[in-house]
Amino acid sequence: MTDDDTALWWARYRAGGPQRVAPASAYPAGMTRLIEPDAGAVWLLPELPPGARPDVLDELGLPGVAVDQRGDTARVLAACLRCCWTEPSGPIWPAAPAPFDQVLAVFRAVTGSRDERALHAAVMGALRRLAGAGWVLFDEDTRTVRLGPRVAAWSAAELSTLRELWRSLPLPPPTTGSGSPSAPRAAEEPAATDRETYE
Repeated sequence: MTDDDTALWWARYRAGGPQRVAPASAYPAGMTRLIEPDAGAVWLLPELPPGARPDVLDELGLPGVAVDQRGDTARVLAACLRCCWTEPSGPIWPAAPAPFDQVLAVFRAVTGSRDERALHAAVMGALRRLAGAGWVLFDEDTRTVRLGPRVAAWSAAELSTLRELWRSLPLPPPTTGSGSPSAPRAAEEPAATDRETYE
């Protein structure tokens, strides 16, 4: 592909975040291909320089983390990590889908008591912001959450920090046969063998 093609793909990413394309689609050098679990589609996102800081993202014209309602948005993303990243010793993407109510339960455990309607609105709003920026994939019809393709751009150092965060968060409640979570569980320490893989 030509330099013009590469510039076009970067412009598409700047305008709309990670691009979802057919598996056989051509793509330029400098893009990471993330294959969906069912192999029905591929996500494309730019390969950033190692250790790229927010000022580098600004220079390249790439979007940063969604910052509206920063506190709730960050906590909801953390809850999504805890629910969807079921094997933190492994890759963070594509992870596993989790029901909305499970994410809601972890967020509730992190934030403490809050009016239930306000709690639900905070999580729903944060998920929509995170989905718009490509950090999560949120299917509102099935009320299912998955980690989005942008998480694959996190560096090894960032993932190490996120694993520590993951271990500090409450366990998501197990889902019942209907897909709804049951009573919340207390946090548990990972096995020693798991801890060794985090280092």
